Amino acid sequence: MKVKLNQYIQKISPRLIEKLGDIRAYMVSIIRTTTFKVAFGFAALFSAFALLLLGYIYVVTVGVLSFNADRIARDELAELTQIWAEKGVNALNGEVIVRASSSMEDLFVLITPEGNILSGNIDAVPMDLSKVPRPKKGENLFEVPIRSTSFTYFPQDNINRKHAARGVFLAGPDGYGLFVAHDLGPGYTLAEKVVNAVWTGSLAVLAFAIIAGYLASRGAARRVDELSQTTRKVMAGNLSVRAPVKNYNNGLGDEFDVLTQHMNAMLDRTEKLVQSSRTIGDSIAHDLRSPLTRLRANLENSMIDAKNDDELREAIENAISELDRVVSTFNGVLRLSRLEAGQGGHLSRLDLSEMLDEIGEFFEPSVTDKQLEFVIDIEKSLFAEIDESMFVQAVTNLLDNAVKYTEQGKIEFSAHKDHKNVEILIADSGMGIPPEQRGEALKRFVRLDAARSSQGTGIGLSLAQAIVEAHKGKMELVDGLPNENGVGLGVKIIIPLAD
Repeated sequence: MKVKLNQYIQKISPRLIEKLGDIRAYMVSIIRTTTFKVAFGFAALFSAFALLLLGYIYVVTVGVLSFNADRIARDELAELTQIWAEKGVNALNGEVIVRASSSMEDLFVLITPEGNILSGNIDAVPMDLSKVPRPKKGENLFEVPIRSTSFTYFPQDNINRKHAARGVFLAGPDGYGLFVAHDLGPGYTLAEKVVNAVWTGSLAVLAFAIIAGYLASRGAARRVDELSQTTRKVMAGNLSVRAPVKNYNNGLGDEFDVLTQHMNAMLDRTEKLVQSSRTIGDSIAHDLRSPLTRLRANLENSMIDAKNDDELREAIENAISELDRVVSTFNGVLRLSRLEAGQGGHLSRLDLSEMLDEIGEFFEPSVTDKQLEFVIDIEKSLFAEIDESMFVQAVTNLLDNAVKYTEQGKIEFSAHKDHKNVEILIADSGMGIPPEQRGEALKRFVRLDAARSSQGTGIGLSLAQAIVEAHKGKMELVDGLPNENGVGLGVKIIIPLAD
């Protein structure tokens, strides 16, 4: 039986040690949290305040009562010492008997050289007389040191309840000893209760503060652990993971919810940038391969087949045109990358209505050249914080797309105030984009099949969206104007109004 018990203990011990180690590590992590340190700091401050309060209460109650009792006892002892020195022990004994019988607050004990009680109203001297040095015979009674003490006793009228007192003892050269004390009264009992209540309450509050700090720290540690797990998964390459948000959306969230929301927004942005960077090389190669191939073929054919300077000049002009497209594509990529990196330009308060009117006037000739109806409806006095050159580029890109992909019908260009925002809408009756493909159309270098036949880089919509987002706004693709095949495309821009 003993062997089996030892084997069982040997099996349990490593598990127990491991469990204790886990508990110790967990408690250390709790103690290291800022929440626990703050809670413990406040508990320590409260404890220091409680100690100061206890000291103050003790001094103004027990201290004052003890001081007064000691003073009264010493005055009584001085009077009796005078009688002792002038008239002897017998006179002293008579005076002690008189005073002991007439006072309930003053206590007296006169002892003989043998240690027996000669007179008094208490049973014994509440001191260890063996440690009190005895004066030599003939020594001046007034020069003998006085010993003082605090004690408790049962008064003769109430043997069930202890009283506190303060007393002094004088040992005479003749071997007799006189003890005089004064009762501290009911005030001492009340003061003692107050001190004990404050002391007990302080300990309870201190314990409560530590427990509350532990509970709060455990919750904070859990939230930090959730954030740590999320960051570890992100560092491992899982960019789709997000930290859990508790009460952010209902307005009850704490600072951890705000931090979590911001971290999730950062991860959304990071995931988007990483996904874009993963495909940007292939997308650039795909869209630039055709113009570069045409450029090389044209140059090669011109070198072989050109018969005169005019044909060479025409070949060079075509090459320059193709190179301009390549440069335009790279410039668009560069600006889009800067916007996505947070370089949003310099914002200033501008009259958006005036700027949009000028853009509409600039596009009106190209729209009418295609025999399209152009409707401009810009509300006056719309002010916003914008970077003028960037925002003009976004709107002109969208209007240029509307003109390019609309063969008949009309284009509407409007801007109106919507609560605290400006809503800009560019709608056409062109070929449109099916709702299921609109999200794909906003990605960089994406050109849908219907747009492959026309020139373009495939970053116009994504660049416009990046510019709008840099202005703390949003852009979405919606249904446009009706046409014979359904509806065209509408692009809605919403940006905040300036204060």
